[in-house]
Amino acid sequence: MKIVIAGAREVGTHLAKLLSADNMDVILIDEDPERLSQLAFLNIMTLLGSPTSIATLREAEVNKADLFIAVTPVESVNIHACLLATNMGARRTMARIDNYELQKEESTTFYRRIGVSSLIYPEFLGGQAIARVIATPWARLSVEFCEGSLLLLAVKVREGAPIVGQKLMDLGREHKQYHVAAIKRGENLIIPSGADSVLAEDIVFFMTTPDEQNAVRLVCGKKVKDIRRIIFMGGRRIGVQAAFALPQGMDIVFVEKDRQRAERLLELVKGCHVIQGGEDDMDVFAELHLTRNDCFVALGDNSGSNVLSCLNAKKLGVGKTIAEIEDVGYITIADNLNIGSTVNKKLLTAASIYQMLLNADKTSAKVYSLVDAQIADLVAQPDSYITKAPVKSLKIDRDITLGGLVRNGVGHTIGGDTQILPGDHVVVVCRDEKIRQVEKLFLG
Repeated sequence: MKIVIAGAREVGTHLAKLLSADNMDVILIDEDPERLSQLAFLNIMTLLGSPTSIATLREAEVNKADLFIAVTPVESVNIHACLLATNMGARRTMARIDNYELQKEESTTFYRRIGVSSLIYPEFLGGQAIARVIATPWARLSVEFCEGSLLLLAVKVREGAPIVGQKLMDLGREHKQYHVAAIKRGENLIIPSGADSVLAEDIVFFMTTPDEQNAVRLVCGKKVKDIRRIIFMGGRRIGVQAAFALPQGMDIVFVEKDRQRAERLLELVKGCHVIQGGEDDMDVFAELHLTRNDCFVALGDNSGSNVLSCLNAKKLGVGKTIAEIEDVGYITIADNLNIGSTVNKKLLTAASIYQMLLNADKTSAKVYSLVDAQIADLVAQPDSYITKAPVKSLKIDRDITLGGLVRNGVGHTIGGDTQILPGDHVVVVCRDEKIRQVEKLFLG
């Protein structure tokens, strides 16, 4: 498959990293020679030039491209580049957008008709992620698969939690309600075996069903948090999208220093409250009267400032904090500082785009990016290797784990005796470079 990516910032480079690991034919276009020079370690071709230049696109041979992806920071450039690529012969195109209005059906239909196959809005993806975390405040991360039949929950465990010190093989015998799919320990992500144990301060990734998520909470020693008020520190679009995704009846407060934007928030989010101020204004923190029943979401322009805002909120007694992290390098720092949950739109966007490249049932495949791993929902095809024997008898790479499956609409965790059948949706966790190997397990 030949793929041309326009834009060598975080989204484009993350995609290129995934694709180069599978030796796919990738060309990455950018106008900044310094950004391209930093990618010399990847097995990809780079091209200096503008994605809206016909000469550059011709040099990239977009007429032979199976997929053209435009993920520059400028929406108009992305759409323009996709239109050019389509008319030059690219089979499919995808444009990153910055306007939620374009997600409406009439807009997507129009753009498909003129040559943009798909539109992707990072703020929408980030807003959805924030809303899911708020719904499960004792977890760092909550992701639904197969229309909610399975859940992936990431939980930071402390000393004294029932799970600490136990070998996973022992947990598997005693508790069938969940499966430990991955463990983040410091800066390292572990795809565990039965001989591994959970340690205090680990972030543990559990696969479970909605009915059994309380078993995960109990084994991690977490208390129920009753979130009543959501405070968005910053009036950015990701916060508006999160507010749209929250259940009705929540008390929503925005803190925004720009008067014009503050007035716009009152129009967009019906029933919300707006306080004028900035994230570094301690008088605003005092005015908020933060309590254990609050969720504090830091949405400033700077990742470091968002982390500090969450630390301040924690000191003042807030029950749950979430920081938007634009710089991927801050994610591990934030985890080690125990600020709560983090959301990175760029990883979410890259994961959403990458699902288009999975050949195993494109209509249902879903991919979610961790910092060093991928989580994929795939469908087992007839006569695929994954259906040949019980899981314990299959030869599966050490860096791949099967977390759960959905059969006839019902979610199940996976153990050694599980026999995967054709048509089963299976959620798999693996390292970045193993994602194509995972796909081969599921193809007939």
